[in-house]
Amino acid sequence: MTTPPEQHTAVRRWIRETARPLTTVDLLAPLDDLRPLLDVLTERTAVVGYGAGTRGAHEVFALQARIAALLIGTAGFRAVAFDQDWTLGVRLDAYVRTGAGDPEALLSAAEPFSRTEEVLALVRWMRAFNEGRPQNPVRFVGVSPHETGPSAYDTVTDYVRRAAPELLDALASCYADLRPRGEVSAHTRRFRALPDRGAWVDLARAAHALVAGAPGHDGHAWALHHARVIVQYYELHDHDDDPLDPHNMAAYERAFAENVQWWHRHTGHAALFWTSGSHAAKAPTRTISFPPNPASASRNAGSHLHDGLGDRYLSIGFTFGRGELATYTDAPPHRVPEPGPSLVESVLDDDTTGDYLLDLRAQAPQPVADWLAGTVTLRTVGPAYDPDDDSGHHMTGGSLAEWFDVLVHRRHVTPARLLGHREPPATALP
Repeated sequence: MTTPPEQHTAVRRWIRETARPLTTVDLLAPLDDLRPLLDVLTERTAVVGYGAGTRGAHEVFALQARIAALLIGTAGFRAVAFDQDWTLGVRLDAYVRTGAGDPEALLSAAEPFSRTEEVLALVRWMRAFNEGRPQNPVRFVGVSPHETGPSAYDTVTDYVRRAAPELLDALASCYADLRPRGEVSAHTRRFRALPDRGAWVDLARAAHALVAGAPGHDGHAWALHHARVIVQYYELHDHDDDPLDPHNMAAYERAFAENVQWWHRHTGHAALFWTSGSHAAKAPTRTISFPPNPASASRNAGSHLHDGLGDRYLSIGFTFGRGELATYTDAPPHRVPEPGPSLVESVLDDDTTGDYLLDLRAQAPQPVADWLAGTVTLRTVGPAYDPDDDSGHHMTGGSLAEWFDVLVHRRHVTPARLLGHREPPATALP
């Protein structure tokens, strides 16, 4: 919805008076420009979810990495949870804790939007941070069950072998067909082609129940949650091979939130949830439009996290004005024009204010408060994008005040840097 001129002027004035300028996207630079973010946190903050309406912008990823450095180094956060595969996350966690493995090779197995130099720089920064803190390391967590690999089954089986060997045969019977052999993607296709997928879902749940009933020795919670992620994998893929199936996205959102909250409860760590704005926003009624596909509505992970954590969940949204975005294909970068009047970015983007951090809970005059509480349309660029229909790619169904506690705005963006085309890695500590 287009903002009336007088209200537009009032909002722009409030932003200029309230926002804090951002001066750099360099991970190695001092973090002083981001320190106002610490004033938004409380001692009770358990999870900060953050992301943008794009996965293709260098500056957004770099700012996410800088915020991670600030909250890890200053506010005591000890986990960065990515919406990447759980079993891949375990391997990347081993690297950031011990240095075992090659982080670039590990990230090559991630979803395309995390195969970037910006994510690699953060992973290496986390490893450097941990080298002097073996008793209090920061952890890497994957919270997606999308490609749950054989190592999850091995973790469950090894625990049962140690703690309850009498249950081993029953567990092996449950996992006989479920454990992937070869590529997980091929196993997923095989599962989706079954005439009775429910039987395999039931076997995964039965295995989880067996582990839940096993003696609670050291490692029980870890093994039990691996069994739960296996259940999530089968619940996620229990549908036909149609990416537009709403069951598919709803299962993703529930799993992201469940796994982030489990990590926080199990470890006590305050955690960052590195994702997109469409997942991080507190948006129980969000609608996503990715033309030419029809718009779809579903609850998201941020709304589940807010339900579970209340005001202990903080959401940071990233927006931008114009620029170019990586496509993660052989196609050239997406060229994104200045936002049209139907997009909220048309109000947020301002030459005078530039790049900024904005506390959306700051005191505001009534016209601004009304604008913050009104339904907005936020640019959201998916895998396919048509610059001639820029405003058609969006998220709506809620307000800025509902969705986010803080906004980070960048006027201009450039494409994220794909692995293999990097400058020397950033590993110095702030």
